[in-house]
Amino acid sequence: MSAQQPRPEGRGRRAVAPILLAASLLCVTVSTRSLEGLPESLGLTVFGFFQRGFSSIGGFVSDTLSSIAELQKLREDYAQLAAKLERYTNIERGIAELREENKRLKDQLGFADDIGYQRIAAKIVAKDPENLYSTITIDKGIGEGIRKNMPVIAFQDGLEGLVGRVAEVGRGTSKIVPLYDAKSFVASRMAGGSRTEGLVGGQGSPDDPLLMRFVKKRAKDEIQFGDLVVTTGYESVYPPEVAVGRVKKVRVLDYQTSIDIELDPVLDFSRIEYVFVVRPQDAVPESSKASPAAGTEASK
Repeated sequence: MSAQQPRPEGRGRRAVAPILLAASLLCVTVSTRSLEGLPESLGLTVFGFFQRGFSSIGGFVSDTLSSIAELQKLREDYAQLAAKLERYTNIERGIAELREENKRLKDQLGFADDIGYQRIAAKIVAKDPENLYSTITIDKGIGEGIRKNMPVIAFQDGLEGLVGRVAEVGRGTSKIVPLYDAKSFVASRMAGGSRTEGLVGGQGSPDDPLLMRFVKKRAKDEIQFGDLVVTTGYESVYPPEVAVGRVKKVRVLDYQTSIDIELDPVLDFSRIEYVFVVRPQDAVPESSKASPAAGTEASK
């Protein structure tokens, strides 16, 4: 008779018993208090991590926006300060220019006080070097007593020099034919001991030297480089002893009875700003002229 096989239910009960025993031991080993608050702590840890992350991101965005706003304000402040600096710089430059102009005017007036003839101060307002007749325009005209062919002088570097003569006169402006014009001629002589005379004319450009013609040939040994040439005053147009130029070169040709002298103008025409129109001594207003009868009555 064969042995009886164990029932499946018995094997299942034997397998469950160790599991229950292990669970019991686990419950005994782990105290209920040790697990108390574990879910809450875990949740707080996770929540705190994300909270710190969000806070950091929020702080970064806030700081970035604040920095952008501050940068924009700094740019606006910089633009305002740059505009103020430019305005102050222009004001300072204007003051410096006014001081320099005032100094030049004082120098001009100081020199003008020493001359013995009447003069009308004027400012150059235009130059036309490309014109067939190179002209200089001044801001005075008939109303100020300027007349055609009146001589014009200027002061530069402590020297009184000849500019030219008045060619056209308007109501408020006048045009001057400068000394370097090709149709300008001035009776002149050496300012030194020789007092050699000649006729000075221009060659059409301020960059070309003046030319003194009809100088006696025997005077060539007495003329030195840099000698000053002045007006003679023989003409009724130009006053005497006004500087014209300085000797640059002497031209001597055997077949000519006279010599030509190249002159550097004493005035730098590119730097002239103010001039003086010379009034002839006999140009006295009619109102100031006394009649012979009035003079006779006054002498009684």
